[in-house]
This record gives sequence, C-alpha cells and structure tokens, in this order.
Amino acid sequence: DNHDIEYIRFADKLTIEDIGDLFELIKDKIGVKFVTVLLYMTLRYFDISWLNCNDFLKKIGALSTETANKWANIFLSGNFNEFVSEGRGGKHTPSFYDVFPDIELSAKNYSIQRCAAKAADFDAFELANFIDEQFNILTGINKDSNDALIRSVKSCRLDLRRWGARFESNSQRPYFEGHERQDVVQHRTKFLEHFLSRKDSYYLITEGVQPQWKSLTSGTPTILIFHDESTFRSGEVSAKRWLYGDQAPFYSKGRGRSNMLSDFLVMHQSGPFFQLNSAEYDKALEKYPELDEEQDIDYLEHSASASMHVNSDAYFDNSVILTQFERLFKLLEFKECFKNHQIEIIVDNARIHSARAYYLSDFGKGISTRCPVDQIEWVDDKVV
Repeated sequence: DNHDIEYIRFADKLTIEDIGDLFELIKDKIGVKFVTVLLYMTLRYFDISWLNCNDFLKKIGALSTETANKWANIFLSGNFNEFVSEGRGGKHTPSFYDVFPDIELSAKNYSIQRCAAKAADFDAFELANFIDEQFNILTGINKDSNDALIRSVKSCRLDLRRWGARFESNSQRPYFEGHERQDVVQHRTKFLEHFLSRKDSYYLITEGVQPQWKSLTSGTPTILIFHDESTFRSGEVSAKRWLYGDQAPFYSKGRGRSNMLSDFLVMHQSGPFFQLNSAEYDKALEKYPELDEEQDIDYLEHSASASMHVNSDAYFDNSVILTQFERLFKLLEFKECFKNHQIEIIVDNARIHSARAYYLSDFGKGISTRCPVDQIEWVDDKVV
C-alpha cells in the first residue's frame, strides 16, 4: 500500500551518516550522555541486541553500549540526582568557530569551490584536513602527523549541512530545454516512425528471461548497425556527493586518465559488435591491403571498432571518425551473413567531433544559471 511505498522511499534516503550528523547536532545542545542513553533504551525496548546496539552507537559517535547501559540502570533505579549530576548539556564554552571565525570563512569558501568541481571526490575528511592546515598556519603550531584533527570529521559533516550543503546522489546528467522544442520533437517523432514502420524488416528479439531472435516476417531483410562513442575515466565513481544550492556540476564517470571508445553494435545474431572472422578478413585484405597498415588509433582485431587514450593530441575528431567509417564500409562487403541484406547505420548524434572548446562543467544545468558565453557558433565546410 501507500504506507509501505513511503517507508521504502524514506529508508532509501536514510544513511547512518545522516543519523550521525543529527546526533552530533543534538549532543552539542543537550550533552552526549542524555541522547546516548535515550537511543540505547529505545533500541533495547525494540529487542535490538547488545552487539547491534554497540555497533550502531559506535558508528554515530555516541558513548559505548557499556557506558550507556550503566547510566540507563542508574536512571531506571530512580537515582535521578546522580543521573543529571554531570553533563547537563548546553553550550557552556565558546565554539571552535567563535574563537576562529576566519577559519570558518575560509573553510566554507573552500567547500563551495570543491563541491562545484566535476570530480565527486570532496568529502568531510578533506574539509577536516583543510581546517587543520588553516589552524596550524594561524596559530603557528606544528602538529605531529599522528595527532588528532582539530575538528572532527563528524563536526565537519555538520558544518557542511549548516552552511547549506546537501549530501545527495551523484547523478546530474546534461539536459537542455531545446530537447523539447517543437521542431526537435517533430524530427524525433519522424526519426522513430522510420524504424517503427519497418520493424518487420529488422532482426528483433523476444521478451522474457531468455530472449530469442525472431524470424523476419516481411520486407527486405535489414541489418541495423549502431555507432556509439563513450568516454570512460579511471577511478571509482562516487554514488553521492556534497552539493550547494542548484549549482550541481554534471555527472562525472570517474577520475583520472580517459579512454574513448568508438564502436559498432549490430542488431543481428552475429553481434553484439561488428567483426569479420579470419577468413572474411583475409579476403578483405586482398582487396584493401591498407587495412593492415599501422594506424594512430587502436582497432579491435578484424573490426572497425577502436579506442584511444584521450589527451590534447589524441581525440576522435571528424577526420578520425571518417577514417573509421571508411574502414567499416570496406569490411562490410565481406561479411558473409550480411549478403543480400540492406544496411542501415545509426550514427552517434554529435554534430561535430572535435576536442572540446568549452568545458561542460562551466555551464549550469538549468536556465539562467552559469553560462560563460552568449552563444556557441559552428560553421561547417558548406557554411551551414
């Protein structure tokens, strides 16, 4: 029912770090002992085991289960004066930022800059180290590398929330309002209708757990080939990241060196990628010996699919893409199972292929946000 759905949605949003942040905020107001005992007694009331209680309290930065159990027994025994005799809570001393307001300003500005970066690698630990460095510079203290941080990671997570940051999914993909322009919608509809009206001519698969290829029922047998370009970066992708306001940078596939792939997927049982067998490739070499010449990009064996490590001198620009398609056309005529078939190729929808003139992360995702230029113009060789 709706209550179950709402519970699932809430549980999906909730993390142990969120609970830890709230605990950090509460303990600064009323003291760590009171809130720990309240949580411990609540967990035990719902028959949560001692070990699970201890694991939970440890993760959120509370007192140990042993200590919580001691104070809970004191409270339950009716010894109220002993229970409240210390740690009454409240803010009795100035906070860290009351004493060092300049560090707070520097830390907030630093976090805003790091959250705006495309790489989703900024976290509260990095902020804690930055604050530590600023503290050492300001006070002239040379701390030992093994010393504790001047401001804990949990406190820094709370700082980020207090400054307006959110810890959310790292999922912003480029999207522009032009996708819904009337002329674009009409073109997209026409494009799809071309394939839907001829679906009986294509090799399709059945639905279900074990899909099978369907036999063609009518029309001229047609092979669909999909050209696809993808760029992958090394490094782990963060599922979540810290964000400020609506200035979320676009999704990053990772960090480090980039590898760009340009391949041809085939809608046919010979797929998933277009490739000749050894006998077919030998015949192609007889007619086109240049197929075996050394190339600037790495072609997969007996195919037109290729990859390269992206840098300032290596990129799948227009000339490279045209060379790749020329190689594909030379190989296609020797694919035996494609004989007596019509070939249709869907090309990756980039209007041009060139090394970036602008950084995507310089542009905001929404209207009236970041935009470093008034307009972007490109003129092809036909002055279009």
